[in-house]
This record gives sequence, C-alpha cells and structure tokens, in this order.
Amino acid sequence: MSKSKFDAKELALFTAARQAFFSGAIGRLTEKKLSKSEVLEMGRRVMLARDAEAREGRIAEVLASKPDNYFILTDDGDLPAFVERLREEVRRQRTEWRDRFRILGVDTMTAGDFEGTGIDSYIDLSIGFSVWLPLLNEGYYLPYGHVDGFDVPCAFKAGDPQLTRSKVLAAITPYLSRPEHGKTFHMGSARYDLHVARNDGYTIKGCVWDTLDAMNDLNEHEEAYGLKPLVAKYGRWFGIPGPIYTFEDLFGNRSPAPFNTELVGIYAIKDVLYGWKLFEWQFEMMAKTGRLLECYANIDSKLSETDVFMARCGFEIDLDLMRELSVEFEEKLTEARRQLVETYGIDDEFVRKMDRTIHAKKVTDWIEAQRKRITKRDEAIAKLHAELPAMNPATKRYQQAKERLDRLLAEELVPADEKHAPIFVEDGEFKLTNGNHIAYLIYDHVGIRDRTHLVKRGKSRSTAADVLEMYYEDEEELAPLATVAAYEKLLSTYVNKIPNALEPDGRLHSEFKAGGTVTGRYSSSSYSGRPIDILDEFKSEVIA
Repeated sequence: MSKSKFDAKELALFTAARQAFFSGAIGRLTEKKLSKSEVLEMGRRVMLARDAEAREGRIAEVLASKPDNYFILTDDGDLPAFVERLREEVRRQRTEWRDRFRILGVDTMTAGDFEGTGIDSYIDLSIGFSVWLPLLNEGYYLPYGHVDGFDVPCAFKAGDPQLTRSKVLAAITPYLSRPEHGKTFHMGSARYDLHVARNDGYTIKGCVWDTLDAMNDLNEHEEAYGLKPLVAKYGRWFGIPGPIYTFEDLFGNRSPAPFNTELVGIYAIKDVLYGWKLFEWQFEMMAKTGRLLECYANIDSKLSETDVFMARCGFEIDLDLMRELSVEFEEKLTEARRQLVETYGIDDEFVRKMDRTIHAKKVTDWIEAQRKRITKRDEAIAKLHAELPAMNPATKRYQQAKERLDRLLAEELVPADEKHAPIFVEDGEFKLTNGNHIAYLIYDHVGIRDRTHLVKRGKSRSTAADVLEMYYEDEEELAPLATVAAYEKLLSTYVNKIPNALEPDGRLHSEFKAGGTVTGRYSSSSYSGRPIDILDEFKSEVIA
C-alpha cells in the first residue's frame, strides 16, 4: 500500500498501525483484503490506546505529587473550618495588603473556579468549587456533584465521600456575593463561572479580573490565550514549574464529573493557583505600563458581570416589526439587485466574457478536446472513403461501413474555437452568491485595483467580507454591490434569522466577548448550546 495515498494525518495513523502490526501489538480487524480504511482504523485504535496509556501515566503523576497545602474536602463537617480560613484570608489581606487592590474597587482578592457538568452556560451546573487563598498559601476544592457509573480511569465510585451541594452553596454564597471581596477567574471562564452561579441560584459579585481579557490588553498577538500555554510561556517569571497539564491531558473531551474528587481536586487547585499567579503578574505588569491598569480597572474589570447580566436578560423582539422589515427589505433588495444588473450591464454577453475569464482553462481544454474529436472524425471519414470502393456492395461488411460513413457525415461538430465553446458558468447566470462571479465583477469588469494584501497577507483577488468592506468605503463604482450586500446582511443575519433564534422565554440571548474580533471590538454570537425545541416534550398533548 503506497504511502503517497495518505495525507499527513493518515500517514501518522498508517505508521502507527504498521509498527503495531509487525510488533504483534495489533492484528487484522477483518479477513477481507487489506484496505486503506482498515489500516486507518487500526491506526486509530493504536493511537487511542497510546493516548489512554499516556493519560493514565499523567494521572498517576498528578496523584503522587499532591502538595501539602492542597485541601480536598469531602466531609460536611469540614465546611465551618474552611469558612473560617476564608475569613482569616480576608482579615490578613485587609491588614497586610491594605489598599493594594483599591484601584479595582475591592478590599481583597482571591482566585476561584468552578468545575461543571459541561460548557453550556444556561443549563449546566457546578460539581465543585476551588479557591486559592494567597496569603495563607492554601488551595481548597469543594466537590459536591461527582457521579459514578462511568468507565474512566480514576473514576468516582458509588459511596465515595463528597460534600452536600446545598451546604457548600450555603457556605460559599455569602463570600462570593460580596462585591468588596474581589475575585479573579482565569482565561475567559469568568463569564462561564458567573453563569453557573446563576444556574446554582445566586449571583457572584466582585468579579473584577479575567485573565483572558487582561492578556488581550497586555499582548494582542499571543499565539494562544489558554491558561496552560500562558503559564508554560510566562510561568518562569512568577514561579510556576512544569509540567503543565491541560484539562484534555487528564480528562479528555468530557466533564470531570465522573472522575474521583482527589484527581479533580488537585487539578482544580492547580488551576486556581495558576490563575492567581497569572493575575498577580498581569496586575504588576499593567501597573508598570503607562495607564493600562487604570484603563483595565475603569473599563475591563466591569465587563464580565455586565456581559453576563446582558446575556441573561436577553432582548425582547418586536416580531410584528420584524415581519414588516422583512417585507420592506426584501422589496428593497429586489430593487437593488435590478439596479445592480442595470448598472453593470449584466446580460448574456457579460456572462460570456465572465465565463471566458474565470473558466479560461476549461475553455482551452474543450477546444483541444474538440479539435481531437474533429480530427478523429475526419480521419475515419477519409478511411471509409478509401475502403468502400474496394468492398463488395452486396456484403454485410459493406453495408455496416456505409452506415457508419453516413453517421459520421451527418455528425455536426462545431468548430474548435472559443466562439463555439460552451458556457461553463452554472445555469449560465451571474450569481451574487458565487465568489468567483463577484471577483470577476470587481477586479475584471469594474477594474478595481486589488488591495487584498492590505487585509489578508499573501492573498489576492479576495471577496471576503473585510476586504469588500474596505472597497465599499473607497470605491464609488461598487455602490450598487454594496447596497445589495447591505440588504442581504440585514435580512440573513438579523431580520429573518432572529425570530428563529428566540429561546423558550421568548427573548433573544447573545453571548458577548470583549476583544472578540481581530480589530479589538466587542463581538456577540447567538446562544447555540440548547436546541430551541428542548421544551417540546413538556407540552401538553391536544385532545381532540
């Protein structure tokens, strides 16, 4: 089986399968002839086994290296002592770090994190809470939602001790709800944690730092903004040694809920320690960088709670007005398209010229193939003309040759030139949804100078939205196209889409992200975790 038949990913699977097969680690999966699909499946199984083995090794390493100042509580009777340690941290910070975080509007700071049943901000619940107390130099994990019955390494088993959810929430809510006690959540999870707290029945206040937002302010050109890549890159500056394991390194692509509290607890406490160390470093760096800390304190520190408030509230949509706008904009779009066709003279001749430009190779290939067909036909006719006089007209062979000659003479083959080549444009129409058609209109027909490289390095003749926006601002000749694009975006992105994106509460919920675009602007995206029809099963049946 030739290696040239595999792409890079498949080659890695092929290599793994080959090595495992010849070492006896894996055998054939079927008795049929060896196929590419079987080899790749063998490779996948080998790689999965390797990943599982490596994960078990990492898990064993984590469990064996638990620091003495990591506390994983599994007895409800330990909660009062934990609350007292939290109060002691607050008391010490108010004395030893007096006014240290005043610029953020808080008296104290800790790093917290929730482990959850999933990543859906609206329906998932927390299964445990971790917090780092920096002056006491202690980390705590409070598990209360781990589940048994799953086949995972280091699994949580029925009967394993953990805390009672209601008692944990009663213990941590007073602290988390106090705005004067500052909290940092790491790497963009602040908004998730705030959502999860709402799902659990209370509201976090004092969330004044999100290390993802802060890292965007410090360096907008990071290769990766995940907590672990940043700690691996900058950890030497704030005392974090390796190895730095990611969530996937230990748990794979699943919730941590099925894993035992010891493993999840060590991981969770390390996370809040990393989050705290990264926060301190960011805080100090910003304080040294002009007025960046002041900017973050006055604006960014307010965003997490504000974003979650807006997302949870949602927007009430006037559906009657949306329907009216749909009718109005559809009419305006139809008129804009008509004007576009008229302005640019989009007719059959336009389509032909476009076709000859964007399908030049197809036209050339057709001409060459047609030339060969004509030559082959003419040679066959000449050959039959030469052979027929020597044949007996009474024979069947003569009759067959004569019939073939008649067919060839009757065959109409158009000349092998560009004029007679067919139109390769689909349906023979100019389409605004076709990027090649738009590129021809802009760069060839209108003659706009290609400035794609100003937006997309190394690219040319682009019709991407950001490139077109640049042209629409500068090129008056593209006004008809810009008008069509504007109405199409209004209809497809807003007017016709929003009514179908409403949640069961009848409101539109959007997730907001500070610095969510390459230009640093705010971005928003519709909530897509929960299907709209999720409550259909609870609807009462109509009895006829």
